[in-house]
Amino acid sequence: MARCALIPSINPAHSFRQQFPQLNSSFYLSPTLPNFLRVRRCGFSGGNRRRGVTMATGTDHYSTLNVGRNATLQEIKSAYRKLARKYHPDMNKNPGAEDKFKQISAAYEVLSDEEKRSVYDRFGEAGLEGGFNGSQDTSQGVDPFDLYSAFFGGSDGFFGRMGESGGMGFDFMNKRSLDLDIRYDLRLSFEESVFGVKREIEVSYLETCDGCGGTGAKSSNAVKQCSNCGGKGRVMDTQRTPFGMMSQVSTCSKCGGEGKIITDKCRKCTGNGRLRSRKKLDVVVPPGVSDRATMRIQGEGNVDKRSGRAGDLFIVLQVDEKRGIRREGLNLYSKISIDFTEAILGTVTKVETVEGTMDLRIPPGTQPGDTVKLHRKGVPNTDRPSIRGDHCFVVKVSIPKNLSERERKLVEEFSSVRRSSSSTETRQEEHSFGSGPKKEPSLWHKMKSFIRPEDSRTKFGTMSLNSLLPLRRMKEAETSIVLPFLALCVITSAVALVRKKANRLKQKKEP
Repeated sequence: MARCALIPSINPAHSFRQQFPQLNSSFYLSPTLPNFLRVRRCGFSGGNRRRGVTMATGTDHYSTLNVGRNATLQEIKSAYRKLARKYHPDMNKNPGAEDKFKQISAAYEVLSDEEKRSVYDRFGEAGLEGGFNGSQDTSQGVDPFDLYSAFFGGSDGFFGRMGESGGMGFDFMNKRSLDLDIRYDLRLSFEESVFGVKREIEVSYLETCDGCGGTGAKSSNAVKQCSNCGGKGRVMDTQRTPFGMMSQVSTCSKCGGEGKIITDKCRKCTGNGRLRSRKKLDVVVPPGVSDRATMRIQGEGNVDKRSGRAGDLFIVLQVDEKRGIRREGLNLYSKISIDFTEAILGTVTKVETVEGTMDLRIPPGTQPGDTVKLHRKGVPNTDRPSIRGDHCFVVKVSIPKNLSERERKLVEEFSSVRRSSSSTETRQEEHSFGSGPKKEPSLWHKMKSFIRPEDSRTKFGTMSLNSLLPLRRMKEAETSIVLPFLALCVITSAVALVRKKANRLKQKKEP
């Protein structure tokens, strides 16, 4: 199974803002910033990645999303969906992917909002940051990971429910830390990981308090709006810098980001809105799982006290090792040691497998380091259990260091027999190559000895006839073949000489 990363909690974000100086009633100038200030991230030191938001300056939002200025909202959503998946830091580990992801989120935040897009088309980025729209609060930034989760419909895995396009119907200012997912470590024996197992586990989780319905208050009259943040849950701290005004948004310390104060807490949950509870679940582990594999059970995590939605349960498998057996993919490997006489003669030995003790046949002549297999005694494929690996045994041949007198004599006798046998085979091979019966020359060689050119420069048709001694030595059957061949050669030579003579006479007669 593929390993699934746990989803960290989403904490309130902080944004970098700049207010540009006003020169006159109709013209605003954006100062030029150094490159190291064009993309800046603010947040608490030691926080994780989700605690910051990046706002890019000097960039064109339409170019960032690769859309035209007349693009429809559906085209903008489609472009954001494609680019956000490509550059999400959980899926793209290249340097700069996170900054690119935040630029895409900032561009979508502006272009997906009709009012912000209108201001941006008229006045650019300065219009969003300098107050052209008549409101200072509309420029508050959005955590790009909050935006991503809202667009793709929650935090189910890296991309959540991709089929649910959440649009922008999400209250970013009231986004809370969900902490809905639960991790549970389950330990398995080596055999259970190979063959699978059904286990009953007990999980601790948070469920909505039935006393207050998740509000944390004793009654509805015991809740009032926070006076510090005005019910928004966040406060803005603005400071003047040499480059302009810098605004930092942080969680309200008085209400903890809730936007409300509980005057009379629920006694059952002490104002938390959720209660710790335990439940038992039957978990079926498939065969062939590996160490650190993760199983995901949807809807068995913590319950959100407001929406009632439950997170997921992630079960991380921890497989114990088995002594003498090592796993590589679907195959299992073990080492066995046999005596040198067993390696020579072959034997059947007992070996330990995941199915218990079994017989392993060692063929005669096995060499040290050879591998002997028990087929289909390895690990099943998780997706296709009918496919199963092998259990491979690497052979080690043991040679005794101390021999008794009788054993030494037997080994010496065996060595003497081997040497004499090797010498006999060598002499037989030499005899077969050097002293074999002489073969009778073939017919072609006999013809070459009977007819051969007198000189390498001899013209065609010129032949030299040796003595008839070789012909007399031929057998009667061979002579009947050679004589017609000899007659044919003589006739051919005579015809060639006649034609040559005729050509010479013809050349003399011509003027």
